[in-house]
Amino acid sequence: MKFWFGLLLTFFLSASAWGYVLSLKEVEERMVKGGYLDTLYEAYWAAEQGEVILPILEEMLYQPQKYQKGSFAGTSAYPFNVIWALAHINSTRSPQILMKFSSWTTQKFNKDVARLAIKGFRLRCTQKSRAYGVLVRAEVKLLKCPDEKAQVLKLLKSGQSVRILKSYVVNKKEEGPRGGPAVYDYIELIPQKKRGYIQRLGGDFTSFI
Repeated sequence: MKFWFGLLLTFFLSASAWGYVLSLKEVEERMVKGGYLDTLYEAYWAAEQGEVILPILEEMLYQPQKYQKGSFAGTSAYPFNVIWALAHINSTRSPQILMKFSSWTTQKFNKDVARLAIKGFRLRCTQKSRAYGVLVRAEVKLLKCPDEKAQVLKLLKSGQSVRILKSYVVNKKEEGPRGGPAVYDYIELIPQKKRGYIQRLGGDFTSFI
């Protein structure tokens, strides 16, 4: 009895050490087969998986026709969420995958996002910090305070590099674009050093890649 108990315990501990193995099907379920906001937030989850998920994300990038079929076609955040996740996985393979995809895709939006993702990845590597990013929205107001009616300090364009000083600043007195309190990020422009707030839009997903 002790022998079998010891054998089972060893097997359990070994299996735990091996960790959970991700599958293409699971990642597709999370990042493609759902509504826009649900699949968008899964980009955070994908980035947290680290290098182990890279082969799956790379495979998914080259299957747009596959994901344009079925009831979920056109409703998910794919491929933006996949590109965002790749930009936030600290591996030399990440920018390589993004550069290859940028050259391969014929969709201007995807090409532009991939290039911004590479820029954001390199910025974080140079600064050795995750508290940096590149604005991925076309245009946004840099505000003096976390309030929609605050003084506009500058109009920012896509591609602006920033340091995120404080993330997810909630203004409970103001309603956001999709209901609930408005959410802002306090940032510093690079290299200008000017500081201010920008409001998060959509489902309050980050504005930076």
